Amino acid sequence: METWNLTHPSYGLIEVRTGFDREFLAEDGEGPAWPGTVPERFAERPGAGAHPAADAPLVARAKSRWSNPPVRAEVRVGGEVQNRYMDLESGRIPLFGPGPKPELKPMVSIGVDRAKPHLKLTVSPFRELVHLELREGPSVVEFDPPAGSRGAKRRDVMESSDLRRTLIPIAEGVGKGGWALAILVLGPLVGRLLGWLAGFLPDWQLPEWRPPRVDLPVPQLPHADLPLPTIALPEIPEWVALLAEYSKIWVPVVVGIAAGVIALRNHRKSEAAKSQWQQGGQGPDPNDRGA
Repeated sequence: METWNLTHPSYGLIEVRTGFDREFLAEDGEGPAWPGTVPERFAERPGAGAHPAADAPLVARAKSRWSNPPVRAEVRVGGEVQNRYMDLESGRIPLFGPGPKPELKPMVSIGVDRAKPHLKLTVSPFRELVHLELREGPSVVEFDPPAGSRGAKRRDVMESSDLRRTLIPIAEGVGKGGWALAILVLGPLVGRLLGWLAGFLPDWQLPEWRPPRVDLPVPQLPHADLPLPTIALPEIPEWVALLAEYSKIWVPVVVGIAAGVIALRNHRKSEAAKSQWQQGGQGPDPNDRGA
């Protein structure tokens, strides 16, 4: 289990815990009973429920992703349970919630009020929480990842230089549109492979079949010629046509660059907020939970 902590000057200790059902069930003594249960298909599977190491190779992380049960999540503020989720996804979730419920709920970002305190999660494709932020309006404060986690390794790499802190979010942003690049590059190759394989199939012809023809009475509508103005549109420049043709390539790159710049700006805002906290600055009223 991983626990991400952040001590807020007004809200107190904020905890986000992620792990498997068996790990939450083993800690029932710390609070309300965990409502989740281990899915039957994972109960007897060898190796299920083991977290890969932070420096595990890509293949090992991928195998762990498909062999492990779902990763759950829990949010606590001041030691009190706020929300419990049946899955771990990238997105935004409210900081405060209704408390413990008899069932887990899906992690849905739709409808989260960004003006109120909420959490922004960044989750890898292997269901690893790698970045976590507390947000409230324009305020952004980053959580410190737990030691030995994938998030801690990512932070250490990013803190080595401002260049890496910018390039890593850019690479992650471009990766979200990587499927488009893969289709453009691999599409022709896959088409040739399928054409080559089709040459080994026997030739056959399906029997000709024609649907029955039904003549329905169709009313004849009056025809009217309306005078339409002739508008001469200017010719599109070649560079605009080129951008439109290859938009699937440059749009992910632009989005990735914007993500990198925003991530660097948010990190600086987070460091400024933490410095203000250490100097005795106070945040919002803890009793104001956005009701």
